[in-house]
Amino acid sequence: MADLESENKTLDDAKNVQILAQGLTELYEPPLATIHSHLKELTEKQEAVSEILSAERRKLNDLQSDAMLDALLADIATIKERLTTISNSMMGLHKRVQSLQTRAANIEKVALNKASNKN
Repeated sequence: MADLESENKTLDDAKNVQILAQGLTELYEPPLATIHSHLKELTEKQEAVSEILSAERRKLNDLQSDAMLDALLADIATIKERLTTISNSMMGLHKRVQSLQTRAANIEKVALNKASNKN
C-alpha cells in the first residue's frame, strides 16, 4: 500500500509539475513572442540603417574622389598656364636669335665689303 501511495504521489507530483510548466509557458509565452517580434523588427531596421550608412559612405568616398579630381584639374590648369608662358618665352627668344643672326650676317657682309674695298 505504501508503494501505491508513493506511486500516486509521484503521479500527482508529475501532474502538478506539468500543470506548473503549462502555467509558466502560458504566462511567459506571449511576452516572449512579443519580444521576438520586436527583436525581428529591430534587426530589420538595423539592416536598413546599415545599408543606408554603406550608401552614404560610398557617396562620401565618391565626393572625396571628386575633390581629388578637382584638385588635379586645378593643377593641370596651373601647369598649362606655366607651359604657355614658357612656350611664349621660347618663341620670343627664337625671334630674337633669328634677329641677331640676321644682324650678325649683315655685319659680316659689311665687314667683308670694307675688307674687299681696302684691297
